[in-house]
Amino acid sequence: MSSYQLQCNLAGNQRNMENMVRAVDPDALFPAEGETDFKIDLTLIPDEAGLTCRGKLSGRQQAEVTFNDREITDPRYGTTAYEQRKKEMVRQGVLTLLVQGGNPQLPWGILTGVRPSKIYHYLRDLGFTAAEVRSKLETQYLLIPEKAQLLTEVGERQRPFFQRVGTTISIYIGIPFCPTKCNYCSFASYPLITHAHLVEPFLAALAYEIDEIGEVLAQTGSSLATLYIGGGTPSILSASQLHSLLERIKQKLPLDRLLEYTVEAGRPDTLDREKLILMRAYGVSRISVNPQTVNPRTLQRIGREHSIAQFEATVRMVRDLKFPCLNMDMIVGLPGETEEDWDQTLQQLLAVQGENITLHTLAPKRAATWDFTRVKQEIAEERVASWLRVARAQLSANNYYPYYLYRQRRSVAGQENCGYTLPGWEGIYNIIMMEERSTVLGLGGGGMSKWFDPVQQWVSRTPNPKCPATYSGRIKELVAKKVSKLLTAVN
Repeated sequence: MSSYQLQCNLAGNQRNMENMVRAVDPDALFPAEGETDFKIDLTLIPDEAGLTCRGKLSGRQQAEVTFNDREITDPRYGTTAYEQRKKEMVRQGVLTLLVQGGNPQLPWGILTGVRPSKIYHYLRDLGFTAAEVRSKLETQYLLIPEKAQLLTEVGERQRPFFQRVGTTISIYIGIPFCPTKCNYCSFASYPLITHAHLVEPFLAALAYEIDEIGEVLAQTGSSLATLYIGGGTPSILSASQLHSLLERIKQKLPLDRLLEYTVEAGRPDTLDREKLILMRAYGVSRISVNPQTVNPRTLQRIGREHSIAQFEATVRMVRDLKFPCLNMDMIVGLPGETEEDWDQTLQQLLAVQGENITLHTLAPKRAATWDFTRVKQEIAEERVASWLRVARAQLSANNYYPYYLYRQRRSVAGQENCGYTLPGWEGIYNIIMMEERSTVLGLGGGGMSKWFDPVQQWVSRTPNPKCPATYSGRIKELVAKKVSKLLTAVN
């Protein structure tokens, strides 16, 4: 581990600088006193012509940098943008010094957050063309050219959906149970082997939440743009439980103008024909069946107890029942896997011709079951970026294009998760969730409500508890707050 001392004449940028350093060196330390391995000094100088940044890296590495930003004086920017640019230049200075000191360039430059596409839409909304924004991504935000191109493609394909959805509300329903917990997973998911006794109380609480929210939506004349049932693994419910949930949704929520109805079934071993017939009968238009890998040894190792034969059989049932949109996920970078494994999985997904294919890059998380320090040497990190480049070319050759993306902390090789689609089958909820331009009500376990203010153009968040027992115990309190906020937002 390396230690850093950070200084900047612009107050309030300590955390900003630390985040940028950690993007380059995830295990960086920032001691309050004592000797350190590296020291970074930055000075930001505003003047009538714009901004100038001067920086110096000293210690085990040496570098100096000076750069100007005159473009911020463009009249399309305002005062808020000027203040934001100061923070961006601080990150730009830190990254430039570290790269000049011998560290590798980051694929996504100074965009360290989950949603890099937000900066794209922010600049487009100011009036810059797609070509101008792409240039800024490379010069101001320091993205490598292929990521700037990818972000431009994704952004331009998303923008028509902003107008199509408008400020209509969407709903996410979280079912926080799984047959087993995958070793790489850090999400809210509770294995049935230890938590089956919580399912019925959870479903009763969820029914109450659906009833109360549905009543408010009816009272205010609101309609839904998209509905997404995720988790966990929603298809872990029995056919009877699933039927009751889908019927309640039909009776209580305004689905008459729904653009998309997704169930993230995920695990093939939780699906059968009876459940799929139920979903189709209740109008589910998009379903996820996710193998993650078609390597049987890896499936066993990561804690997924389904077989490749189960995946193939489930996909055949989905096709026989004529679900309009099939999504399939794979993970790149799982321990022990190489390009050959990734190629094999991608080729099998391409052979199925699902409407959506999502490529996830492994992101080692501390909350996962795995101790990633023990399997780190088995992760082919140095090969992930080049393979993703090849995969994108193969997807393009098969008529798939990227339509949404996001990033996770500690993602292998600094890469992204990216959804690809055949023409006309974009996952609308995925776009809404990532770009945060309309309200999403989060119901169920771990459901995150995102309240969009169209005037201020910002989002506030209120979470439901991840633990199903806590959710059930607090349901009336949680719903009362949500109803109050919903009525205020609508009125």
